[in-house]
Amino acid sequence: MDLLREVSGLNKVVVARHISADKTFPVAHNAINRTALCYSYSHQPDFESYFIALSPYIWVLWICGLAVLMATCILFVVTIRAAWQHWRQSSTNVTVVLAVYPIVASSAFLAIVLPRCRILAEAIAQEAVMIAMCHLYSMIITECGGPDQLIRRSSDARLETRVLPCCCWPCCLIPRPKLQKRSLVFMKCLVMQMPVIQALIYVVLLALLAEDMMIYHESSIYFQPFIAASILTGVWGVIMCVRMAETAGHRVRPRFLAIQLALIIVKVQSGFAKFLPELIEIPCVSSINPSVFINMIQNGVMLLEMLLLSIWAWRLYRVAPGKNLDRPQVVVAVLDDSIKPVDPKTMIGLENKSFNERYK
Repeated sequence: MDLLREVSGLNKVVVARHISADKTFPVAHNAINRTALCYSYSHQPDFESYFIALSPYIWVLWICGLAVLMATCILFVVTIRAAWQHWRQSSTNVTVVLAVYPIVASSAFLAIVLPRCRILAEAIAQEAVMIAMCHLYSMIITECGGPDQLIRRSSDARLETRVLPCCCWPCCLIPRPKLQKRSLVFMKCLVMQMPVIQALIYVVLLALLAEDMMIYHESSIYFQPFIAASILTGVWGVIMCVRMAETAGHRVRPRFLAIQLALIIVKVQSGFAKFLPELIEIPCVSSINPSVFINMIQNGVMLLEMLLLSIWAWRLYRVAPGKNLDRPQVVVAVLDDSIKPVDPKTMIGLENKSFNERYK
């Protein structure tokens, strides 16, 4: 074949004579390439491809998500203003605990807008829940009067260690020590290690993701036991603190349950959505691989769940600690029906009768 050689400096370009060098070839978007791109589970689409694939429905999703996020932030401000009237001694702890819901909602909205930020949004949301757990522990200890007063009031009480997740055999063999200062220090270390360990693990995971996505997917499974062990031991310490506070007469279980639900949503629900495309075969939707589509739905559901938890937190923190004003207490006096009113004429008749009988 006759070839045309063009020499430019040291670079040589060899093309056929019937092909023009200035001709621009269209990008081939055939069905095979789209299918391969769709079912590549390690592929996270860029913003342009993601926007084009889901247009015009993506605008509806973004507007609804932004509205839910704004409602969650407004509820946070309203709840903080109401809570500071009753929680002045632990205002910082209350602020951090309540801030977990708008932070997790913001992370979910970020993952909806930018799919490639999914791991970063997951790390932010999980770290926010871990920090909120630590501040909830500090808030409970402050509500009980501090460590010294708590130990002085407990006298010879023992720390209940056989609670979730260490309530079954062989964990039932764990001793129950006396409530002393070293017991509180041990419980505090269990709780405070959560944000530190989780932050270190996610720094390593994000570094692996920046290096190569395949390395991240292959090695992330080996970090899951350390993540689970850190979370379970921390939750164990918080539950021991909650049980200790309830023994002292404080009602703190609903506040802990509100944070625990956020942890379940961030960790368990997100993990299930992450492994769902590998468990079942899901068809391709709008040239977007199933993992991206499922994560988009999961983050939208998380936005709604954070709004519901914010409403519940508003109901919990708008009242003083240990009080529940959902229903006012009404005292009703009940009279016996056998007691009948006395007629005045009958009383006059009885008085005259007794007078006549006396002076008869």
